[in-house]
Amino acid sequence: MSDINDRRHSPRIPCDLPVEYQEKGGRTRQGRMTNIGITGTLLRTQAASPPVGVDVSIRFRLPLSNRPVQTTGTVRWATQWAAGVEFVHLNFQEQDEIWRYYARELARQRKPEARRGLIRGSE
Repeated sequence: MSDINDRRHSPRIPCDLPVEYQEKGGRTRQGRMTNIGITGTLLRTQAASPPVGVDVSIRFRLPLSNRPVQTTGTVRWATQWAAGVEFVHLNFQEQDEIWRYYARELARQRKPEARRGLIRGSE
């Protein structure tokens, strides 16, 4: 999957956040985000993932955020239970919240205690 990483427009940070997503005209489904950056996320699904090229509405809440992020993304790659989603309509405030979360998590994960698994979630 290294070529996927090479095509990204921004770095990603591991996470484990609940997310709601919906294909246009479809029903709202639940999933998990397992990494995030200011341009996209890895969406793990409980049902078959949306196909490549499909636009999805995404809603999630970042730890310590006052409101949920609600945006649209395009599926850039997909497997049966996962999809790489590129955000296409983030406003400045949402970009800023994701960037602050990214920076905080990166600093936390670089601490020696975090690498040994002694530090739990950031909430």
